[in-house]
Amino acid sequence: MKFIHRIAFHVTRAQMQELGSLGIKFLPGVEKHDEPEPFVGFDIAEDHPNWLLLCSLLQQWGKKLGYVRTEFTQHEIDSARWLQLAAWGNGYPQPQDLEGYTNVTYDLTHACMKCMHGAVQNAPFRIKGEPKWNRRGIMTLIWVFEEFFVPPAVWETVFKPFGIGCRSVTNRKGIELKTVVQLVVDEEVDVVTDGLTPISCDACGRDKYQWVTRGMFPPLVKEPVAAMAKTRQLFGDGWGVRGVLISQELARALTAHNVRGAEFTPVDAALPALVA
Repeated sequence: MKFIHRIAFHVTRAQMQELGSLGIKFLPGVEKHDEPEPFVGFDIAEDHPNWLLLCSLLQQWGKKLGYVRTEFTQHEIDSARWLQLAAWGNGYPQPQDLEGYTNVTYDLTHACMKCMHGAVQNAPFRIKGEPKWNRRGIMTLIWVFEEFFVPPAVWETVFKPFGIGCRSVTNRKGIELKTVVQLVVDEEVDVVTDGLTPISCDACGRDKYQWVTRGMFPPLVKEPVAAMAKTRQLFGDGWGVRGVLISQELARALTAHNVRGAEFTPVDAALPALVA
């Protein structure tokens, strides 16, 4: 695995030249900025030959290391028994505001509106219209990263054989769409929370956790029975999101059927119960 930092800040021209001398490649669009201290961004891995020099410079300049993500090798992904699933975010749920879409999609009777603990889906998601898949075969909606949507043919050939159900998706008028369904994930599992950073909701008092972006997804307390499950724990700032986990067998089926748009993070198998 490789740890990659995304760093962004305003720089002087001298600082920009010094970064360039370290072999830093700025993200596209930076060269178009002509203000005295342009805002620049770049990605850099910790195994970059000038990583330590860059850290020293950033400390001198009073800049932070920024967001870190983990890039896994294909072998690490292929060797994991369970994977956290992520996918292409394609548009917003409708009505396109947080209160609007939640009111028409969820039973909020027992929900905390600050962290969304207790919200239960009781109606189809609404989107603007038939998705433009652009050769992809799985997607999420912006704000709703724990729900996954696929064309009916992908559900039929990939997910249905694993016992995963689906439900309809409608347009803004409530008319059922023909080229997309939502995957139904019923099983919930616990993750090992030791070492995770809790975020206590000041409205309901329940804990969420910071997403783990450095290293593997946290290990599971117990292995799921189904090929696809959600974590009981919520993650992230603001409204919480459950992690969605799939088995290696299901991941291989996605690959075998050339379903594009999915991203995988290996789940840590540190517990003896999960060691193959």
